[in-house]
Amino acid sequence: MRYHPALLRSIKDFNSGRYFDAHEALEDALDAVEDDDTTWQLFLGLIRVAVGYHKLASGYPGAQTMLTMGLETLVPLPDECGGVRLEAVRQRVRQDLARLDTLPRGPDGQAPRITLAPRPAGR
Repeated sequence: MRYHPALLRSIKDFNSGRYFDAHEALEDALDAVEDDDTTWQLFLGLIRVAVGYHKLASGYPGAQTMLTMGLETLVPLPDECGGVRLEAVRQRVRQDLARLDTLPRGPDGQAPRITLAPRPAGR
């Protein structure tokens, strides 16, 4: 399995707290993956999640809406999709949505992270 370069760039930005840049990297790649419904849906969901965390960390309104839309987009996808451990992302978004009213600004505690599934041996 080869990871899409935009996905790797986006994950690096996301995990560094640069949520806006993470969303931009995937948004720029949407046209290139439009023929692959699963990858397109994965990118769209991660874009929405990144925008949600950007809004949350910046204190802008709309974080709940974007995180919810991102979660709804990612729910139908498999637990590992495009090399992403997606269930961990969905679980974290659910936790943060449940606590959104109590979070002062930005995710509480450890920042959210996107992790890659290990590549199968021999690839």
